Amino acid sequence: MNKAKSWAENASLLNREFGGKTLQHCKLLSGRQFAVTPGFLRACCSATHEKGTPTICTYNGPDVHPSDFFKGLREIIYANQAKSGPCSGCRLLRQIKMPRHFVAGYLHHISLHDYCGCNARCVYCAGSEYTLPQKFVASFDHVVLFKNLLKNNLIKPLFTSVAWGGGEPTLLKSFEKTVDLLRTSGVRQIINTNGICFSPAIEKALKAKLATVQISVDSGTNDIYSKVKGNVHCDDVWKTARRYADANDDFILKYIVFYMNSDQNEAECFVRRAHEAGVKKICISVDTRSVFSHSSQYKEVTAKEFAAAASIYNLAKTAKIKCFFETIWLPQHIRQIEKTGNFKVSPFFTRVEFVKHFALAGFSLAFRRLHGQLRGSSSA
Repeated sequence: MNKAKSWAENASLLNREFGGKTLQHCKLLSGRQFAVTPGFLRACCSATHEKGTPTICTYNGPDVHPSDFFKGLREIIYANQAKSGPCSGCRLLRQIKMPRHFVAGYLHHISLHDYCGCNARCVYCAGSEYTLPQKFVASFDHVVLFKNLLKNNLIKPLFTSVAWGGGEPTLLKSFEKTVDLLRTSGVRQIINTNGICFSPAIEKALKAKLATVQISVDSGTNDIYSKVKGNVHCDDVWKTARRYADANDDFILKYIVFYMNSDQNEAECFVRRAHEAGVKKICISVDTRSVFSHSSQYKEVTAKEFAAAASIYNLAKTAKIKCFFETIWLPQHIRQIEKTGNFKVSPFFTRVEFVKHFALAGFSLAFRRLHGQLRGSSSA
């Protein structure tokens, strides 16, 4: 059977079964997206609880089988009606009246998390143990996956977005070809990279206005960069940032604030270098361990971190750089930062900004949990 027809038929069945009903539901469980992980398709990459993200079905690529996908999705929706459902405790799960046609006939968003290798050793990253060469390799060739999805009209140019999460994507052998394929097909991409390796394909996608790219520098000086990021490529990263910033304003420089980089000098040096590199957007984030898992090993966020975040925001504003606070910050943190910096953060993103930054935030929040679950299946 044609996969597009099979997808539409399965989507129609789910719409008839759940459409119009009041349910405990998350909009990310509407059959419009999935996250590719080693051996599984998962419902999202942005769970806000310690259970991690629910599994839709097993997956060994490169084809997505509609019957398996919708069967797994249906089971998750039913299970979430119980108090102990797979998404219980996640702040995104709410009681809502389901739209009549909540499942679309094509995919709106795909997240790639089926690779773990990285050439940085960030102190806050639980994936930093995945350093062997075989860990750089994805479950399958992403070019084949997207050629199949395009052939079957399951992704649509200008409507579907693809997000690169997991490890460092520029290390993948098929990365350049995949990014080029998606760009020439008109598919928007959201790419997290450490910036150590410059990517011509990323630059082209930025110039085509079909990519949002984020590099997390987390420092202003080379010394702190080396301590936080675990490598000596700070100057290379800033060169990459300059080239991406020259390509398009939709390049974001990120600063994850925590006890190792919250000195005032770091904040000042970071914004100065960002301004010199021509960066137009900064994302101010926080180490998730400082928010959700603080202990004697992982220090809780303090007034010093609030001051650093406030300083970055105010300095960036003076330099005419747009700032965003990532959704990992708790509301009480934002209030304290506002008080410290004597400013007011807008509580709303535009629709486009929300999609971009929610996806980027989801990687940071879910990456540690996701790979914590996958260590067994990823270690081979």
